[in-house]
Amino acid sequence: MNNKTIAILLALTKWPLAIGFFAFLPSATVFLFRQLYSLVISGHYLWPLIFGFTGYCILWFAVIRRTSISWLSTLEHEFTHCIFAWLTLNKVTAIKATLRSGGHMSYEGTPNWLIMVSPYFFPTVSVVLLVSIAFISPNWTHVIYIALGASIAYHIASTWTETHHLQTDLQRAGFVFCFMFLPTANILSYSLMISYLQHGNAGMVSSINSIYHSPISPIHYLPILTKQLAI
Repeated sequence: MNNKTIAILLALTKWPLAIGFFAFLPSATVFLFRQLYSLVISGHYLWPLIFGFTGYCILWFAVIRRTSISWLSTLEHEFTHCIFAWLTLNKVTAIKATLRSGGHMSYEGTPNWLIMVSPYFFPTVSVVLLVSIAFISPNWTHVIYIALGASIAYHIASTWTETHHLQTDLQRAGFVFCFMFLPTANILSYSLMISYLQHGNAGMVSSINSIYHSPISPIHYLPILTKQLAI
């Protein structure tokens, strides 16, 4: 397996994935709201997450969006490109983030759509914080939850500001594809994070299974639609 083979496989699965993700958007959305409701009921993670989430929102509206500190968001954006370049066996050769001119990364290998769209659905900072929970003292758990809430707000804010028609990443991947793929990809990212917080790796597998077998999942209505079209 090399980067060229991976790029070919991703090219072949691009539109089937887009159609599949778009079809599962309703069931993924309903499941996410169910998870948020369960967080409210349990209360165990809720207040630290809300504190971090709200705190970052206030800071972003009051300070961050008007200052050059936003270059950190650019750096994280480019680093996420790097992560998926590495994951698809490409060699990253440079990464740069500037105060006013945006940023870029470069790599040697074969381009693919997953590298292009990765920052628009993968919450890098949140994933790092989730992984860190396994290595810290339980006394610091609430601090991580506060930081996690802030990182989720950061990801939403940065994705919102970076997703526009002039964004070259989205132009190269294709706006129709992004419209079909990214909403479900984002919702699935949040669902998997909540599942990991609540039940670990087993919870993530259970979440995917719940979305797939949801009463409003396309696996239930596609056979009916196919039968109707055959008549």
